[in-house]
Amino acid sequence: MKVKNNNKKINTNSIFTPLINKERLLNDFIEILKIKSPSKNEMELGSYVLRRLERLGIKAKMDDTGNKIGGNAGNITGFLASNDKGKKIPLFFGAHLDTVPLGGDILPEIKNGKLFNSDKNCILGGDDKVAVAAILEALEVIRENKIKTCGIYIIFTVGEEIAMLGAKNLDLKEIKAKYGFVFDGEGDIGIIFNEAPYHDTMEFTITGKAVHAGIEPERGINSIKVASEAIANLKIGRIDSESTCNIGIINGGTATNIIPENTYVKAEARSLNPEKLDRLTTDIKTGFLRSAEKYNAKLKIKVEREYNGFKFESDAVPIVIASKALRNMGIEPAIRSTGGGSDVNIYNSKGKVSVDLSSGMEKVHSSNEYVKVAELEKLTELILEICTLGSD
Repeated sequence: MKVKNNNKKINTNSIFTPLINKERLLNDFIEILKIKSPSKNEMELGSYVLRRLERLGIKAKMDDTGNKIGGNAGNITGFLASNDKGKKIPLFFGAHLDTVPLGGDILPEIKNGKLFNSDKNCILGGDDKVAVAAILEALEVIRENKIKTCGIYIIFTVGEEIAMLGAKNLDLKEIKAKYGFVFDGEGDIGIIFNEAPYHDTMEFTITGKAVHAGIEPERGINSIKVASEAIANLKIGRIDSESTCNIGIINGGTATNIIPENTYVKAEARSLNPEKLDRLTTDIKTGFLRSAEKYNAKLKIKVEREYNGFKFESDAVPIVIASKALRNMGIEPAIRSTGGGSDVNIYNSKGKVSVDLSSGMEKVHSSNEYVKVAELEKLTELILEICTLGSD
């Protein structure tokens, strides 16, 4: 979701600003961007991350999620033990390694403080590599300066862009932290996403009757027409302030001289309100059923709850910690809801209390995507602030 952050700035500076190696951070980010990692093909980037964590003395491993989802890599988890006896409650930090599909090459270029891809046929991949780079730099700073922190669990997932498959297959038993943060939100640093939607996907398989389109069309049942009429009668896009609906995929027909027998439609619906989502999903199913009955077509429906939503009040532990960290940086936090899902939805459904934070990326999933260099640096500062606050 595209969000503008017009937060009021306070005249203070993070104590970690001078400790960050900005040149190293930017160079590492560019190197990470150049490693292509579309969903199910994250191994090269995963290997890079494992090497970096090993160099930092952090025990890390890759699980077998790749085998489960048909990919070539699994989730990476690691742990940095606390070096501060006063901070006994650990935290976890998360980011994802995969990107949406690429349409070309990744050729990072900096203009006016913004990092773009000069190949306008391709994404930049800042979603979510900006967080991968910032987390790794924060760990470097902690090691170099012997900064006292709480225990830190690191989670780098695969398959986030395809319904959070990595997080869904992640065994969280070894993640002893109850509270955590994922850095996967769009917008300048300062936004805390305390609410995210419930999400259903729907698949409709329509079977009509194939006949010659020029000789006996009257005897056929046009499955594309059935689908088209069902869709035409639905409200698509923004349903209300809490809910959305989209028809994303339509496949049907084999030739123009054949009445199309089979058509496949895939749709989604989201809502911050689970009761509204149930009603919306039912309405969509009903629309397809009515159209199929009208034309005497067969219809198969598959509905899947991709993930549950969540909502936290401002006194939830991760929000309190993130708010304090942001104020230490001179940024007044903005607490908002989002219409997008992330690994946070999965973690919360598994009992890990966590929130998504904006990470400085803009216009994600498009060839116009960019990341402000200053926001990359602020994201690293934010991670360091949170590490040192811990259970305070």
